[in-house]
Amino acid sequence: MRHPLNLPASAGDTIAISCAAALVTAGVGRDGGTPAGPGNGQRPQRGASVRISEMAIFSELKSTWSRTKELASASYGVLKRDRYLMAFPALSLAAVTATCAVAWAVVWIATDGLSLNTVDDPGKWVTEPLLWIVLMVAILLSTFASVFFTAALSYGAWERFRGGTPTFASCMSAARARLHVIVPWAILAGLVGFVLEVLYRLPRFFRHMEQAGRHIPVVGQFAAIGAMIVAIALEYVWYFVTYLVVPVLVVEETGPIASCKRSFGLFRKTWGKSLIAQVGFELIGFLLFLPGVVVAALVVAVGLGNPVALIVGIGIGVAWLLAVIVAMSAIVGIFKMALYLYVTTGEVPGEFGGIGLEKAFTSKAALKAEREARKPLKDRRARRAR
Repeated sequence: MRHPLNLPASAGDTIAISCAAALVTAGVGRDGGTPAGPGNGQRPQRGASVRISEMAIFSELKSTWSRTKELASASYGVLKRDRYLMAFPALSLAAVTATCAVAWAVVWIATDGLSLNTVDDPGKWVTEPLLWIVLMVAILLSTFASVFFTAALSYGAWERFRGGTPTFASCMSAARARLHVIVPWAILAGLVGFVLEVLYRLPRFFRHMEQAGRHIPVVGQFAAIGAMIVAIALEYVWYFVTYLVVPVLVVEETGPIASCKRSFGLFRKTWGKSLIAQVGFELIGFLLFLPGVVVAALVVAVGLGNPVALIVGIGIGVAWLLAVIVAMSAIVGIFKMALYLYVTTGEVPGEFGGIGLEKAFTSKAALKAEREARKPLKDRRARRAR
């Protein structure tokens, strides 16, 4: 029986053809833009070249989708062998949820009924600075929980790829042993997250000031919207720069700045295909979530007007969504460790052999340079082991 991540080929073909058709339609016409020569009765040469380009786009998108499924399947193979790895994303999600709940409760109790939604109201945050303090603490704690449990997951994948037999206890122990690099990185990442959150809230901040009777120049309003757009762009840049930072923390145990630079250096050695693979993982997660939506909708439809059916339907949908989030988080964590190991050592983990993992990298020269740069680190680790 095929496992859930082994999606039918027809789904990939449909997605690839739809995307390629959109790309071609946005560019030039199918027969090119040059009219046929007078009296020759022949189509121009450009039309043939465009058709060849369309075929190349179709082939590339289908190949990318196929490779993404293979990468997800290989990661799922590791997860199926070590199912306890799913516990780490679940614990991370639970810790973040608990942190947010406690933060809301603290603010509500300490400020006579206010909530974190009022943190961008100038009339409230000036008189209640506790709102900003609690928001910052909640972001820092949530970031730490996420990094800690992701590090435990990455260590489990690393140990499995090295031929070991990791356990839940050994992964947690390894994460605790790396607190000296996890905590500083969580603080840096949390502060970046706090700044981005402030930029996101600027438009609402100015709107509250206008409602309070304060005149806001048009320039200020555009600046607020611009800040939000900048925050969105910075969030994506930060995500890509830190794409492999957790494997770096686990394996190399470097500080936050060095780990960030190292992650970005490794990321620059990859093609855009690695980003496409990440988008593919998100698409797979969306496709896996759809059956849960269908089931929940059927339950609600069958018991239309019945509050119990509504509650059960919503419960099924939420539970299914959480299960997909946990599973896909584990799969992406495993994939990132495999990606890191290949780009730094040139060795393809056994579960990823024969699926074209090497096609995610720019060139053999870049890979060779990375291996040479890794030799001093490997020598130091070997001497430490002796």
